[in-house]
Amino acid sequence: MIIGVLHLKPLPGSPRYSNFSEVIEHAVRSARRLEEGGVSAILVENYGDSPYLKEVGKETVACMTAVIKEIQRETHIPVGVNVLRNDAIASCAIAKAVGAEFIRVNQAAFPSAAPEGFLEPAAATLARYMRMIDLKAEVYADINVKHAVHFAAIEDYLENIERTFADALIVTGKKTGMAPDLTELKEIKESVNIPVFAGSGVNPSNIARFAEYADGFIVGSYFKAGDEISVEKVEKLCRLARSLKR
Repeated sequence: MIIGVLHLKPLPGSPRYSNFSEVIEHAVRSARRLEEGGVSAILVENYGDSPYLKEVGKETVACMTAVIKEIQRETHIPVGVNVLRNDAIASCAIAKAVGAEFIRVNQAAFPSAAPEGFLEPAAATLARYMRMIDLKAEVYADINVKHAVHFAAIEDYLENIERTFADALIVTGKKTGMAPDLTELKEIKESVNIPVFAGSGVNPSNIARFAEYADGFIVGSYFKAGDEISVEKVEKLCRLARSLKR
């Protein structure tokens, strides 16, 4: 299973925002290409909104909702939501409005220090908010998320991950485009009874190694050619992934 990450252009309220029509057009075009290339689902995130806020404004929630509705009108595969940086409540609100199948939570358990500040664990507030709004979406939680300094060891995460109510785990490298540590991925996979995704740095040259332990892959950077999604790259990686699961 490959989930293709759709990096939105800067949204209203962010420093590099330009034109909302262009945001929608680019998002729909990217979603179509991801679907055409064969991904199983699309993860939409406000990638263009850097430097990120720990809690986004109402305009981000409204605009991501509008963009995802347009994506859903033009595609026929599941959609997930990730609001950077770790705004799980905003992700839930959007997911409820659009009927998203899953959300990604970058810091579900334990705190970390990120460029955006001190990221508090989201699981407790998230679980209560999901119950309050009756959100049925699955929660995909990162362990040792990229672009952060962690105070808890992998063992600490694994001993306590059940408390987050996560439906799947995501393992990444230290930064965007960097692959996870294979030993770490193996340890996590062998310690839990829920799906584990390799969440960064996966490409045709290394997917076979990660496929031994990962149940699926979340791919963003590799699929891009400049600012656009390359259908050829998507098709190539999806074809490889299917062949490895036979």
